[in-house]
Amino acid sequence: MLKVTIATVLASLVVIIGGCQTLTTTPEEQSRKYSRISNLNRMMFNEDIDNILLLDKPSQLTRWHIYTE
Repeated sequence: MLKVTIATVLASLVVIIGGCQTLTTTPEEQSRKYSRISNLNRMMFNEDIDNILLLDKPSQLTRWHIYTE
């Protein structure tokens, strides 16, 4: 029983010290991925707010031509 407990503690320490790194990505790549995801989420949120507040494009309810981008 003591051997099983020691093996479990050692395995836990290896996981805690080593972290949850995968073989395919480095910590820098993971950091860039999470920052890219955060940036995309922020831009999509801003776009959603613009759509809700009708700031995304000019209204077409006029008889004059409005130049849009």
